Amino acid sequence: MLKLYKFIEDIWFKLPQKLRFLLVGGFNTVFAYLLFVFLVVVLQISYKAALIINYIIAVNVSIFTMRYYVFRSFGNLMKEYTKAWGVYITTLLLNYVAMYIMVDMCKINELVGQAVYTVLITFFTYFMHKYVSFAKPKDYPAK
Repeated sequence: MLKLYKFIEDIWFKLPQKLRFLLVGGFNTVFAYLLFVFLVVVLQISYKAALIINYIIAVNVSIFTMRYYVFRSFGNLMKEYTKAWGVYITTLLLNYVAMYIMVDMCKINELVGQAVYTVLITFFTYFMHKYVSFAKPKDYPAK
């Protein structure tokens, strides 16, 4: 089983980083959005509370999958984790503002609003992780 994983991993890391980001980011996005839908529709939590719960759960999944499977970082875990959470706190604040404008002011359904926000924030998140959270120093050895 370990040989199979290693074989798949070798193929995976030959893929361009942007493609890995799209695939892993796609998984993380679907996971986070479905979690948001579950919280709002099934548990009937307000979108404001659902955003907090969603970020606490989904961000941790995202950080670890992005850290290794996209950026293949072997840097200091706590430092990168802290920087990544800094990025996500920024996106959470942007998310609240966007949702307030879309849902409370423009009366757009919260599920539609969250879907629109998710699409728009994707590029920002990629660049923030690439150049802030998991940025490699110039003298960092290639893996």
